[in-house]
Amino acid sequence: MRSLFQTTTDATGGSPLLVVLALLGLLLTACLSLAVAYVVVRGYRRNRNRGRLYLAAGLVLLTTGPILLQFVLATFTDVSSVVRAAAANASKLLGLGAVLYAIYGAERPREATPTNDADESNRVRR
Repeated sequence: MRSLFQTTTDATGGSPLLVVLALLGLLLTACLSLAVAYVVVRGYRRNRNRGRLYLAAGLVLLTTGPILLQFVLATFTDVSSVVRAAAANASKLLGLGAVLYAIYGAERPREATPTNDADESNRVRR
């Protein structure tokens, strides 16, 4: 019968300590990205600027998406490293597209332009 827990560790890429530190770094990166996305979504709830939703989605797709895809696909499936890299790169491309749309394409709420009586009096009339 096979045990669920391994008693020996084989680490690819270095010592087990180095592998654990790398995994902790990836976990911290994913958590920070989700925290930033949460703050951006809270900002969306305040002023209903749809660009913020695209920015939050883009941040998650750029950082958390590739990390989770690489980890889940490598751990729970038997897909090749090429497929894992393609999936992670697709997530990054979608994230960059969402961020670009947030910057350049999303509709911004129209701001009311304040009228200043002093400006009207200084205007040259033709």
